[in-house]
Amino acid sequence: IRLRIEQATPAMNESICANCDAVLEGEYCAACGQRRFRPRDRRMAHLLGESFDALTDFDGRIWRSLRAALLQPGRIARDWIEGRRARWISPVRLFLLANLLYFLAPGLTDLSLPFNDQVRGQVYQAFDPAVCADPATSGKCRGGQHHSAYTESLLVRRLQRERAAVEARGGRFTLGPFEQRYNAQSEAIGKLLVILHVPFIALALALVAWRSRRYYAEHFVVALGMTTFALLFVQLLLKPAEWLYTRVHGWLGTSGEMPAVVPLLLLAIFVGHFAAACRRCYDGGWWRALVQGIAAFVAFAAASMWVYRPAQFLLALWTM
Repeated sequence: IRLRIEQATPAMNESICANCDAVLEGEYCAACGQRRFRPRDRRMAHLLGESFDALTDFDGRIWRSLRAALLQPGRIARDWIEGRRARWISPVRLFLLANLLYFLAPGLTDLSLPFNDQVRGQVYQAFDPAVCADPATSGKCRGGQHHSAYTESLLVRRLQRERAAVEARGGRFTLGPFEQRYNAQSEAIGKLLVILHVPFIALALALVAWRSRRYYAEHFVVALGMTTFALLFVQLLLKPAEWLYTRVHGWLGTSGEMPAVVPLLLLAIFVGHFAAACRRCYDGGWWRALVQGIAAFVAFAAASMWVYRPAQFLLALWTM
């Protein structure tokens, strides 16, 4: 059988690229980049070996780029801006990969705000006062977001229609089912809207690093790297650490609440990473880089409060 297969396979010239017919002078084709194709490459052993290499190649561009995004602030952005691009995957592709990891992972509190964090307590008082009266759920009746004063009228009209429909069927309206539907929709939409932070970070960098005389697109690449770090850091490091911390305290039977110093530590990590990225990308001293990093973080937080959260709320409400 093997003899028949080899006889049925046309003879190949290993000095000619099988993909584009260019003359080969090395292991890879200078015209299209494909590796030299040999008869043994048709065998199952080669297919399995190639698949294994693809899964375990931690020196490949994807794994190298992921490491750099976490551990080398601004390295990819600086190299990309200066034309050294072959070593890394595109900053846009890297961001999309990080966003995919974020999309597949459980939602984050600050980026996937549940219904009770998006609305004011007056909504619960008007449509489900039992929630505020019950000590176990009264924490939901809080102050809402900055956008609540402007978006609440849309929510109220939606809830009034739903309450009327439920009462017309002889039922009793509560916010629980509506809240569950909203949370499921909001989490999916929020993960798609993370990109909204990037242009505002880039604008802040363009303002505080104007002496660098870079294009806005180059500031955008730096901002992409910062947002990619935020997604990767939370999903690959912070979330597992939080899970392990809670699980260990569960085994020990002690309180699993995070120490009060943790938010300050996280703030220092983010600002420090942003500042280090600015120092590498804009060739300034540490004090200037620190100011730039703080500006980038403030832009990230402001975009989250004034753009991302209202957009997430309105889109989730509209698509429910």
